[in-house]
Amino acid sequence: MKQVLIFCCFMAYTFIIKAQSGAQLDSITRGIKLDSTMKVEIESEFPGGVKGWQNFLSSALVYPPKAVRKKIQGQVIARFIVEKDGSLSNIEIISGPKELWNAVLDVLKQSPNWKPAIQNGKKVKSYKNQPFNFKLETA
Repeated sequence: MKQVLIFCCFMAYTFIIKAQSGAQLDSITRGIKLDSTMKVEIESEFPGGVKGWQNFLSSALVYPPKAVRKKIQGQVIARFIVEKDGSLSNIEIISGPKELWNAVLDVLKQSPNWKPAIQNGKKVKSYKNQPFNFKLETA
């Protein structure tokens, strides 16, 4: 039987959220790019969709003060699995400035359960790659 591996790329959504760090105002740019190594009928998603994800990140993701002081910016890419029950597992950092890794790991560990992917009417695991773009606001 012939197996076909299909890579799906979903449109990236980017937004800017301001975070207070002492007297300095920083901006954190975060994108959402969901990707999977197999096509599913219904892709997993955060409760409330993109808007819900944005709201969660704006309240839970913190630009590390040490990274602000050192003026560290950049993109951190995390990979994780959305399990059949919607929980996140196998959370790992693929790339990015190490000073920003813990902020991303912490926010993903705090994430509420997602809506799992659906294939043939059944809940299935799905892999996600999520970029987090950290950018300091220039005064």
